Amino acid sequence: MRERQAEKSIADFQKELEVDASRRTSFVEALRAPGLSIIAECKRISPALGPLADEPELAPRAQFYAENGARALSILTEQDHFGGSLQDFRSVASTGLPRIRKDFILDEWMVYESASAGAESILLLAVCLSDSELLDFTQLAHELGMAVLLEVHNESELARALPVDPDCMGVNARDLTTFEVSLETVESLLPHIPESTVRVAESGLSRLEDLQRVARCGADAALCGTSLMKRREQLQEWTTALGGTP
Repeated sequence: MRERQAEKSIADFQKELEVDASRRTSFVEALRAPGLSIIAECKRISPALGPLADEPELAPRAQFYAENGARALSILTEQDHFGGSLQDFRSVASTGLPRIRKDFILDEWMVYESASAGAESILLLAVCLSDSELLDFTQLAHELGMAVLLEVHNESELARALPVDPDCMGVNARDLTTFEVSLETVESLLPHIPESTVRVAESGLSRLEDLQRVARCGADAALCGTSLMKRREQLQEWTTALGGTP
């Protein structure tokens, strides 16, 4: 990232950017559609499982997702642990689906970089950011025409996230201290997120039954990564059963 920052400053981004508020709207509206919306993820590596896909280009996979019922795409751009890049992000724009840049967004520069790459949304992690950073980065993302998915893992993070009032809030079922996954975390926390916020279930979603379970507790959308990377064909079955239109 330091190399990218050396090449371009925030002032450079500000000169070039043309803010388009419709990008933010497209992401939120896609997840608000009837039924449980699937955010289909493209990632090359899982830190726990290793390489997931030997694919020089992710665009064909993303196109498959678009044609089989996904309503949005999540693209891992973090390089060190997930093998991603902004080129992966840009390469899937042709699908027409709204995209979330999934990375460790740690400063304003990365928010501007995301907008410059055409992101409809960015992921912010409560575990990585202070209260003031969560608020400031959310406001900046909105000013630059992007939605925010704010991710939490537990009650204390949820309490910090609620005052930020992001477009979308995700509950990650993975315990970061043990790395165990329990959908009970989603069932416990999701009902405390107001209906005015898009509610997203994350991690541990590998079966249709898992998706139906989080839908029952109020999820508007589910972010599915490793399971689809391992077997993308199940997406059509899921979206049909959940009320989508593959």
